[in-house]
Amino acid sequence: MITDDTLREGLQAPGMSFTTDEKLSLARIIGSYGIKSALVSYPIAHSSEVDITEKIVSDKIFKEVFALGRAIKSDVDAIDATGANIALHLPFRLENIEKVTEAVKYASTKGKMVEVSVVDVMKNTPEQIIKIAKMIEEAGADIIQLPDTTGIGTPKKIGRLFSMARSAIKCEIDAHCHNDNGLSVANAIAALENGADRIDTTVYGIGERNGITDVAPINRALELNGVNTGLNTDSMRRAYESVLELIISKAGPEFFMDNAPIYGRNIYTNTAGTHVAYSDVFTGKEMSFNVYAGKSMISTLLASNKIIIGDNSLSLLLKEVKDRAVSTGKCVTPKEIIKMAGEFSA
Repeated sequence: MITDDTLREGLQAPGMSFTTDEKLSLARIIGSYGIKSALVSYPIAHSSEVDITEKIVSDKIFKEVFALGRAIKSDVDAIDATGANIALHLPFRLENIEKVTEAVKYASTKGKMVEVSVVDVMKNTPEQIIKIAKMIEEAGADIIQLPDTTGIGTPKKIGRLFSMARSAIKCEIDAHCHNDNGLSVANAIAALENGADRIDTTVYGIGERNGITDVAPINRALELNGVNTGLNTDSMRRAYESVLELIISKAGPEFFMDNAPIYGRNIYTNTAGTHVAYSDVFTGKEMSFNVYAGKSMISTLLASNKIIIGDNSLSLLLKEVKDRAVSTGKCVTPKEIIKMAGEFSA
């Protein structure tokens, strides 16, 4: 199954931010070309993420709607309250698998589909990944996602991992391939050929850093191999036209050069606050600020400009940044944040 992550990963594309109306419009356009399963939000990030998830669920735009959170009980509750299926990601430094499995067991009691992402699979051996995946499956996961989080995988390595995973676990397996080195489509094909049931995609392949697997080429690759994906390519074209308009209006035409594999500056730019918090995993120093920003991002920016504010002020500043990004549909610039911080420290 080709799944869609445009609504969530799109907000992680550097320079991109969506209003709630834009996100809902995108959901309907993507649903119109036949996508059945979509990961649409990160509810703990902002109230707007809760609102859009509830709307997408109630309007039945997709057969399966997932929302993402950390593998902790409070995030499970936040996702469950929206009506969406539950997608969880492991910490980027896995130090306590018992807490993770407890959260997965808890999620499995909610009567929803549960997907769990074993992040950064290329930084561990296949044997280590399979061991963790089996524990998560036993805890009650319906789908296990194996993401090449930093885009360093190759088709040979991805193929071997998914072949081993398919032999070891019975639940569905999802592939999430980042495009830092331009291999996301090739890696996705390797995953599918070696047992993956699902592949995450976005329109134009947009997403964190320079994005993930592009839906159009992976759909064409499957069709060329005689697979009927059920997606309507005419409607898909309209989705590309709509997303193109959004990209140009928000990030400008230079986005496409910035987003290029290997040489594009977006490879070194993080949008998700959870990524910036793990600076030893995600080494890029550039940041893009929208509703997915985190305290670590704001404090890093302020520290680099020799600005110090209290923790309470930092929380208020972060909320203001998120609110502004959602209301305007544009990223908040570092210059704007520094000015806003000055008002808190005055």
